[in-house]
Amino acid sequence: MSYLGKVELKASDIRKTAPGVATALQTDIALSWLAPNVQSLIVAINGVKQETDSYTITGTASSTVVLGVGMTLSDTYQVIGINDVGTTITPADGTVTLQRLSPSTTGASGKYLTNDGADLSWGTIASAGTIGDITTANNFFQNWNTIDVNTTSTFATSINAAIIGPITVTGSYEWTISGTLNIL
Repeated sequence: MSYLGKVELKASDIRKTAPGVATALQTDIALSWLAPNVQSLIVAINGVKQETDSYTITGTASSTVVLGVGMTLSDTYQVIGINDVGTTITPADGTVTLQRLSPSTTGASGKYLTNDGADLSWGTIASAGTIGDITTANNFFQNWNTIDVNTTSTFATSINAAIIGPITVTGSYEWTISGTLNIL
């Protein structure tokens, strides 16, 4: 008799390793895909499904299953990965790289990852003339108050530069100022 009623439609992305034969005391099984977590895997040794707390996974581009107890010579094994399509999969710690984020390019020196409201993009770190912008309410400028290494501060003549509060130069260190600096 046929079933009457609504059936949940679900599909899965299923991947598996070719059946393998273990070498002496083998503890690692290499996968050709990145497994998001141990719950997405079925590991079978000699046809017996292993509990998920008996192995871990490592890797960033592809995964390696690391068994808690090594297989012996001639043990057979296979790993099946099942990810239900349409379900959220939390990636394992340390497996999301910048290439997996939008934008797909990596930033260069002097860039930072920013959110422009809709997408991630690479912003350029502002030049020394614009750092410490205090034109927006509740933004504050903070500066150092101790020189404890030899330091040279260069101030362009095209900007106004100021430091607020007392500054102490400790020990025998030198603070060289190139340009004009006002201490308030």
